[in-house]
Order: sequence, then C-alpha cells, then structure tokens
Amino acid sequence: MGFRISFEDRGGGRVYSLHDDDAGSSASVLPGYGFNLFDLRLPVAGEARPMVVAGPGFADAPRGAGGSGVPILFPFPNRIRGGAFAFQGKSFELARTKGPNAIHGFVADRPWEVVEHRATTDEAFLIGRFQLSKQAPEVCDHWPADAVIQVRYGLSGRRLTMTTTISNPTAVDLPYGFGIHPYFRLPFAPGGDLGRTRIVIPASKTWTLKDFLPTGEIVPVDDRLDFRRGKPIEGLKLDDVLTDLEHDGAEGVCRLIDLEKGGEFQLGFDRSFRELVVFPPPAKPDVIAIEPYTQTTDAINLQAKGFDAGLRVLGHGRSDVLTLSMQTRG
Repeated sequence: MGFRISFEDRGGGRVYSLHDDDAGSSASVLPGYGFNLFDLRLPVAGEARPMVVAGPGFADAPRGAGGSGVPILFPFPNRIRGGAFAFQGKSFELARTKGPNAIHGFVADRPWEVVEHRATTDEAFLIGRFQLSKQAPEVCDHWPADAVIQVRYGLSGRRLTMTTTISNPTAVDLPYGFGIHPYFRLPFAPGGDLGRTRIVIPASKTWTLKDFLPTGEIVPVDDRLDFRRGKPIEGLKLDDVLTDLEHDGAEGVCRLIDLEKGGEFQLGFDRSFRELVVFPPPAKPDVIAIEPYTQTTDAINLQAKGFDAGLRVLGHGRSDVLTLSMQTRG
C-alpha cells in the first residue's frame, strides 16, 4: 500500500504509472511521446475517476493522436505567425505545421529522457528531461539558443504537481514560452448532465484575435468569455486567449464542477502563467481544453512590435521554475 511506481511496455514505449494506493489515485506518463501525462485518475464523489482524456489505444499508437492527454508545449505554445520571427537582429524560419503558421513547439511528439523515478513516504514521482540539441538537433538552427526543459510529476493524495524547470546552457539569450494543452472530461461520468456543470476561469480580459492570432489589443471579457461566475460546458463554442488572471495568493485556479456528482476538479497555476487558452473540441461535447501559457500566442513577434506579450528571455546559465497542479475536491 501507499506510494508505488509500476511499468508497462506498450507500442509507444514504456509507460510509467505513479500510484497512491491509499488515496486510490494514479497518473500514467508516456516518455516516448512528449512525456505526455495521458491518464490521470483522482478520487472525486466517492470514486477514482479519469480526469484527463486520451484517445483509445494512445499508449500503443500515440503518433498523430491529437486531442490526447497533456501535451507539453515548448519553446513556444500555440502559433507563430507565418512560421517566422526575428530575435536580436537574426531571422528564423520554422516548419509551418498549422496552415501558414508554426504551432506548439518541438517537444510534444518526441521521445524524452527519463531522469529519475521513485516512491517515497510522501509521494511517487517521475522526472523527464529534453534538450533541444540532444533530442531534436534538427531544430537547433531554427531557434536562437539551445534549451533544456525538465518536468517533474509528483502524485500524492488527490493532487498531482507538475514542476517544470527551463534552463539555458548556451552563451546567448534564450527566448521561450511554455504551456500545456490538457484535455479534461466534464461531467466526470459518461452520460452525465452537461447542463449541471460549471466551468470557472479567473480571467477578466481577452486578446483580440484575427485568424486565431492576437492583434495586440487586450479588451475586457464580454458575456461569452466571462467565466468568473461559472458557465456550463453544454453548448460552449470558443477558441480564445484569456488573460488578466486572478490569483488567490501564489496560485490561480480554474474549476470544473460537476453539480450532479457534487465534486470538482481544479487546475492550478503559479504567477508565471499569464494566459489561458480555452477550447472545447466541437466533436466532443463533454471535453474541454484549458491551456495555461506563460505568454500569449505569437508572443515573439508581438514583443518585437512593442507589446507586452509575455515572452521570457533567459541569459546564460539561468533557469526558471514553473508550477502547475491538478487536484479534486468533494
């Protein structure tokens, strides 16, 4: 009983699963495909339930499986206009993977290195590492600097904590943005009442978009995008970048509430995260993507035009630590 780690070899590589047997929670990660947290089961309303959505057979055939698990987005989340940008006087071109634009960075679909995994008296944890020059050397000429991203998943009780460390091993500046693209189920049980749900998002402003790219203008949320008092998932249609996030102390929280079951799932984020992209997939009425980002879409181009878009720049030997959490109540 207590904390443990199990392993299973699947078509997509070895799956590492963290367990808290006393709480009945578990978290399964596929390092061979983006260090993707594709199965998270947490107790809520008297039962351990799957909180994260992944396609059937994801662990066996993950490639091309969009809309699954928790993709990690680095060194940029969402789109870069035209797949092109300039930084410190040098121009860069990226592969255009979303129409005319580049999207979602370099690490979400490549193998990661497993650094450590262990069960202690306090938690079960797994650490993965990705360095651009080692795991994706072909992209190094397309980004201003090499970069190291390390992600630690720690499971204890009803809570999974994701701690991300970004480091710059080079002698030049590293521009970056980080985000995740998780898919969550609401209501918690299949066949639940979509109308008896609430999505609470603590954002008071939004970026004006044209063709899914920010123009640079930020405006107050209108009724369609104001989730501060909660909206049901039923009938939601949006794909927007929300900002001006409220934090309660050190952490901001998005809440997915199932009124029928009397419980809720919470996605927490530290003050490094400035934006949230919210997207309910049209073909999946009980699924919603809530994506915390450290920057807005196309930040590297907007920043060059004088907008405060959230682009982060690390000097030689510097690191940033970013924290997200997922937990249940009720």
